[in-house]
Amino acid sequence: MTGQRERVILIPSSLTMESRDSRVNTLKVGQIARAAAVFQYNRIVIYRDPEYNDSRFISMVLRYMDTPQYLRRMLVPRREELRHVGVLPPLRTAHHPLNSRSESLKIGEFRVGAVVESVGSDGGVWVEIGIDRPIPLRTGGRYSVGQRLNVRIFSQEPLAAEPVDQLDIPIYWGYETEVVENLEAYLDSRDDALVILTSRKGKTADPEILQNLAQTGRKRDLAVVFGSPARGVDAFLSAKAIGRYEMINTIPHQGTETVRVEEAVFSTLALLNLVRLED
Repeated sequence: MTGQRERVILIPSSLTMESRDSRVNTLKVGQIARAAAVFQYNRIVIYRDPEYNDSRFISMVLRYMDTPQYLRRMLVPRREELRHVGVLPPLRTAHHPLNSRSESLKIGEFRVGAVVESVGSDGGVWVEIGIDRPIPLRTGGRYSVGQRLNVRIFSQEPLAAEPVDQLDIPIYWGYETEVVENLEAYLDSRDDALVILTSRKGKTADPEILQNLAQTGRKRDLAVVFGSPARGVDAFLSAKAIGRYEMINTIPHQGTETVRVEEAVFSTLALLNLVRLED
């Protein structure tokens, strides 16, 4: 995973409509975040379902999970909606390091940081990166206190970092969260991507279908769309739009009357992982 191509999961704002239990819904959203991390998807898009819009809660939990533990108190305000985040599993990705010892940091190592102090008129700042103390950031730009950014260690003696663009990080570095008002309009804007719609009405995702998708998706972004707990993806798209995209059934012969969105996400991404759609 180089991070140069975008892999997108699209889920509805009605993901949580089946339960009024915020603890259950927190864990449900956490499963989506885990799926994104396991299969290296770098964007989660929440599209609006007019029947039920819980996008604020869903995006809040997703952003909380992607924030490294050492920055959560600083970057994530205390909110009632986050009272059950203790049930969430850790992502355990490269941008959530367990090591907090400054002496073990290597030149070239990447970290997620947050600005904790601005020093002087030349734009110098100190950043928190999850070790025993903030470190100076070499920069020619301007940063504000509380701003999140990615950094690379360029010096050990003294320990110092420089800002780095996420596109220049050669490993999986988490996901961004976005909320959009209309699914079809968003997909129209992604004419560069291979769009896959998941539905019981789609073609069975057999080896031939998967290989065809792999060929079609070479060197393109990938966007995988999931329907709501109450309605399939066809309820959110015009017939013309549906005809433009690949619709597949990734759970044929299901033994249950319904498949939950989070179950469909894991099942689908696991199948797509069998073929390297980004090559």
